[in-house]
Amino acid sequence: MIVQNTTILWNQPAAPGYYRLGLTCDRGFDTAKPGQFIMLRIGDRVNPLLRRPFSLLGLIRDKGRVTGIEILYKVVGKGTRQLSVCQTGERLSVIGPLGNAFLVPDTCRHLILVAGGVGVPPIRFLAQSMLDQDGALDRCVVFVGGRTKDDLVCISEFDLPGFLLDISTDDGSQGHHGVVTQSLERALARGPADLVCACGPLPMLKAVTAIAQTHGVACQVSIEAMMACGMGACLGCAVKVKGDDARYRHVCMDGPVFDAHRLEW
Repeated sequence: MIVQNTTILWNQPAAPGYYRLGLTCDRGFDTAKPGQFIMLRIGDRVNPLLRRPFSLLGLIRDKGRVTGIEILYKVVGKGTRQLSVCQTGERLSVIGPLGNAFLVPDTCRHLILVAGGVGVPPIRFLAQSMLDQDGALDRCVVFVGGRTKDDLVCISEFDLPGFLLDISTDDGSQGHHGVVTQSLERALARGPADLVCACGPLPMLKAVTAIAQTHGVACQVSIEAMMACGMGACLGCAVKVKGDDARYRHVCMDGPVFDAHRLEW
């Protein structure tokens, strides 16, 4: 984990209400992995006072060297509204990389990825990292869902060799008409997988976990949570786990990626 000032490379609309932000990072992210996140402060402003957590969408490389990071965010409040008007060349303070990552075992041959709404970043990062491991998988299916087609962000970046993309929208404006978990249920009913990795709203993750458990499939989920510090000091991002005397773990330190079957939903 490193605290550093970064420079905005780009801050561009990705879809209605969504932005992609590229930042220079001169150190600390060479070994960053899918599922990890950063805590970001907007310049030297005190309102909002607290940093905001953002999952890594990917790494920026130059001649094989990591020179920056990219995040995806949705404008939902004061902090992200202020972030959306930041310009190329402005400086932002970043702490990271933080948290743990998805862990795809070497024995995994059939991987399923599930992303809902703004849960796309770690899933896109994971898909890209698996592609870089040539021959690591026999099959990978990516399920992406949103309320409408406007919530489908970065889907073209899942058009990867050997990957199958399945799109769902609640209103039927693109892809299957229905929630993404319905498509996941149909897929697992047709045949088994070795691992499901998912990120999105908590109700979606709860449903993904139940479906994976029904079909006897291992499942890892990246939990989204409000955080004040990102380093385990404020204890505000607690989640309840099974079979543990402490009963609670913290998304920032013990996550954000968890074995879904160990969580108390």
